[in-house]
Amino acid sequence: MTRQTIAIDIDDVLADNARGFIDFSNKMWGTNLDPSDYEEHWARMWQVDYDEVRRRADIFHESGVVREYTHADEALPVLHRLSGDYNLRIVTARRLQIRQDTLDWVHTHYPGIFTDEVIHFAGIWDQIDDHSIHKTKLEVIDAIDADFLIDDQLKHCLAMADAGRQALLFGDYAWNRMDDEPIDTIRRVDSWAAVEEYFYGK
Repeated sequence: MTRQTIAIDIDDVLADNARGFIDFSNKMWGTNLDPSDYEEHWARMWQVDYDEVRRRADIFHESGVVREYTHADEALPVLHRLSGDYNLRIVTARRLQIRQDTLDWVHTHYPGIFTDEVIHFAGIWDQIDDHSIHKTKLEVIDAIDADFLIDDQLKHCLAMADAGRQALLFGDYAWNRMDDEPIDTIRRVDSWAAVEEYFYGK
């Protein structure tokens, strides 16, 4: 029987990105933000123009702070179990600029689960040049033929649903609220225990 493939996001699924990012912002720029204020639209979150966003983004990505992110302790035993029955891949929207920091962090906190070859960067936020990838997550997922996506961003889960694939919308965050209308191919999971229950039952 062919093993199915699960694509897994990093930020706010495996790593506590919102808290790490907001802590860095508050220390570096004197903002007074809470992790619940985090959103991908940094200009709106910071209430600054796009030139300032680009300046701050460069500082953030060059800081190495992502190496210090805390990780989801409860994910490791679930990932070990899943790896026995599924092909596990990481699909992240992180910039290629922090590729090595990301690889090192994954290997430190989830040793033996992911090799470099199964960690895929969509490069959604990269500057477009000869080295950029600049794909949607769904394009990466299509390329690796993943059957499932575990992600905290609703837009990526909706893209999976539109493609007829199963998405697990991870966490109960301010930025990933859904309308009341359920979607059959999207399941909200609020923890890694819920992920395990989804794949294996109680």
